[in-house]
Amino acid sequence: MAYSFIWRTTCGAIGGLGIALGLIVLPPDLLIPFVLLTIVVSLTAAVGHTSTPTEQRTSSQAGRLAALPLLALLALAGLTFALGPAVLLLLLTLLATSPPAVRWYRDSPSRPEALDESATTTAQLCQQWHDTFEDLHHAPTPAARLRVVKARQRCLDELERRDPNGLNAWLASTASPAGDPTRYLRMDRSNAPPTDTA
Repeated sequence: MAYSFIWRTTCGAIGGLGIALGLIVLPPDLLIPFVLLTIVVSLTAAVGHTSTPTEQRTSSQAGRLAALPLLALLALAGLTFALGPAVLLLLLTLLATSPPAVRWYRDSPSRPEALDESATTTAQLCQQWHDTFEDLHHAPTPAARLRVVKARQRCLDELERRDPNGLNAWLASTASPAGDPTRYLRMDRSNAPPTDTA
């Protein structure tokens, strides 16, 4: 995803700048032990049997991950020196714009789910039922999938209200989640439920 790449690249650039500033501004009597601690932690995490390429990659990844908290502290020290209290605003901005946060905003259950039945024809409901089958497969999170499922349920409920016999005939046939019930339903433009004329 392009946004995730851009966000990670931005964080990497800011972190690299912070590390560079930290190396410049921290006093040597604090910087040297800090750098040595980072190296020791990285090597300790990477220690292990590395007889195969897979084990070598795993050890290398473990070393890098173990060093990340220490490098983050160094970057934070450098950015704090440069920005002062404004560094908190920078951190909050990065957190608020992170890919997980953006997904949470997009998939928030507070989004409206109401179906405007008065402006929806039976044909449009059938089209919505058909289209949301693809939406269900492309939903990125469980919350998004749940919204699609609820929308499909509302489609079925409204189609049943308008033409229960037609919907039941479709369900009794070769109905499928991606199917189109159009040919089984009355395609009138009225949203009122049909009345029996016995």
